Amino acid sequence: MVRSSARLIGAPAGFTDESSLLSAAFDDHGHRIPSQRPPGALSKAVANDQGTFGTVWINQAPDNLSLSELVIERMALSAAIILGRTADRPMAVETNELAKILAPESSREQRTIAARTLGFRADWAINVLVIDSAARLVDADQSVQDWAKKNNLRSTHLQIDEKFLVALVHDVGSAVTLPHPSWEMLSAFGSRTGITEAHDSLATAIQAIHLASRELGPTHVDYESLGPLSHLVEIDPRSAGSSQMVKQLVFLSQSDSGRAEIRALDAFCRHRSLRTAAAELNLHHSSLAHRLKNAQRKLSVDLSNSEGLFQLSLSLELYRIAAWS
Repeated sequence: MVRSSARLIGAPAGFTDESSLLSAAFDDHGHRIPSQRPPGALSKAVANDQGTFGTVWINQAPDNLSLSELVIERMALSAAIILGRTADRPMAVETNELAKILAPESSREQRTIAARTLGFRADWAINVLVIDSAARLVDADQSVQDWAKKNNLRSTHLQIDEKFLVALVHDVGSAVTLPHPSWEMLSAFGSRTGITEAHDSLATAIQAIHLASRELGPTHVDYESLGPLSHLVEIDPRSAGSSQMVKQLVFLSQSDSGRAEIRALDAFCRHRSLRTAAAELNLHHSSLAHRLKNAQRKLSVDLSNSEGLFQLSLSLELYRIAAWS
């Protein structure tokens, strides 16, 4: 709702809740920006009979004041309806406690108390779940709660944490790894830690999600299953695209045929089998072979050479990471 309003008015818009934990703001192109309300921004409280939820604001253009005033009224009304249904006071309390658990500066005692408030025992092992913030909070949270219930897990509600939606997940059974979710949102589980070390799990979840890709897959990554790739995800996405091979892949991805060739390369590198990769891509093996031949020529790489295959496989993982920069 806030993103749509910003694009409609052609100016930054945002929402700030009372604790500033659900705050979000977007520029006129719909891109996320810092959520602090600018001085002089047009604003209106979001409230209903349950209480005040927060404030919506628009940093209006001087020549568009009347439209801004109309939009801010609609924003406040819509936000009150949405939050009245989905973000009730108990959820707001939960969000506040989750923030305390995840904050590195919180003391162990503060995290323990916050965990108890959420119904989590301090001795429980947890994984932090992060989801790409491109997902709608309400829909994403419902998907997480349905998944947790189906798999006998305990999960907090999602909260917005800078660039991601975040939740704590506890497996009430004894599984070594959490069940793989079936949703299409880009997401990742962090390392399994004690609840008072959840900030460490959050850090590894944010690293792990950099290997998630809508273009190539997978859409979900579990840090505990990465093996040696856990060292690769420590690379900053801004640095991942610095190698010549990754630059070539980025250039190749700028055309439809190039993207198809990258998908072909990735499938072949993962399966090491022409027929298996072709089956995954729903292609005849001769069609896949043709794409691979073109890609090898463009990238000057030899897939029949084990060294070339290894370098390309590594470059494709870096290509995934670089996409998050």
